[in-house]
Amino acid sequence: MFAIVSTLVICAMIGGVFVSLSFNEGFGDLFADDESDRENYVDPNEDIIAAQETIVANNPADLEDLLLLANLLGNSNRLVDAIPLYERALELSPADINARVSFARALADGGMQADAELQFQRALEMEPESQPAHYYLAELYMAWEPVRLDDALVHYRRAAEIDPGTLIGERSQTQLDTLHGGTPAPAGSTPAVATP
Repeated sequence: MFAIVSTLVICAMIGGVFVSLSFNEGFGDLFADDESDRENYVDPNEDIIAAQETIVANNPADLEDLLLLANLLGNSNRLVDAIPLYERALELSPADINARVSFARALADGGMQADAELQFQRALEMEPESQPAHYYLAELYMAWEPVRLDDALVHYRRAAEIDPGTLIGERSQTQLDTLHGGTPAPAGSTPAVATP
């Protein structure tokens, strides 16, 4: 059973189809009327996370398994648990662009915008043609308050130019087409300061 779950999780990650359910985003707070329901709720990812924690404990130097666990935790609103795993993955392989972009995305999803921006920028310093880094940095700028539209447009354009035939290239172009008539961000929009 353990091997089957592990194989399915890894195959799903490789295939790019791993999905984490976030009920609050899609359906609102399902437990607003009855607090006891919240106490009895079981995260559907917990069994997978537990299995992956065992795999990582048995082979802590395996970068793929470590990143998978970090992603699972990050996607389950357990960013505090995921951050040290991402940091360890980057210690094992500092030049791994995918690890750095995954870390940046988790930070962005956790509302740590300045830290996410820093990780995306580091990824782009190492690999200026990283289409995912450009795209997700643009998405981060669109989520910024206030929106950093000019910065976002720069990275959407670059992501679309790198390879217009990929899903990210197409999404970037769609964003560019949608935002074409948008109002530029006010002059002097500045990035936030990352936490040390």
